Amino acid sequence: MILHYQPEKCTGCHLCELACSGYKEGVFNPALARLQVSSGYKGDNLVNEARLCEKCFKCADACSNRAIVYDRGPLSLVLDDCVQCGACIEVCPTAVLRPDGRGFPLLCDYCQGEPYCVKWCPHEALSLKEVE
Repeated sequence: MILHYQPEKCTGCHLCELACSGYKEGVFNPALARLQVSSGYKGDNLVNEARLCEKCFKCADACSNRAIVYDRGPLSLVLDDCVQCGACIEVCPTAVLRPDGRGFPLLCDYCQGEPYCVKWCPHEALSLKEVE
């Protein structure tokens, strides 16, 4: 499964970011979300873009301590093995992976198959799809 974004349906409300950070971190703070939505105008048109985890697993491959693990499922972080080196963040092709306030990467695990970003998107701009 992978997150799918449809920009034509997105209004730029950022509710997905708030739902993500609220569920994962217990606070409504878009800086702690596992996805990022940006909104801006190009001419007279509002343009919304999203950066999402694409499950490329480059972060796990870059982790020399094997603190990021996956087994045909969601990514997970073994906190005791993470040394906060940032190698995983540097290789993220979508630049959505970033550190939390302690230096640990904010990994998207798709909320164990029930992503809150998808659940709370009022316009269905986000969905969970099978990988083709």
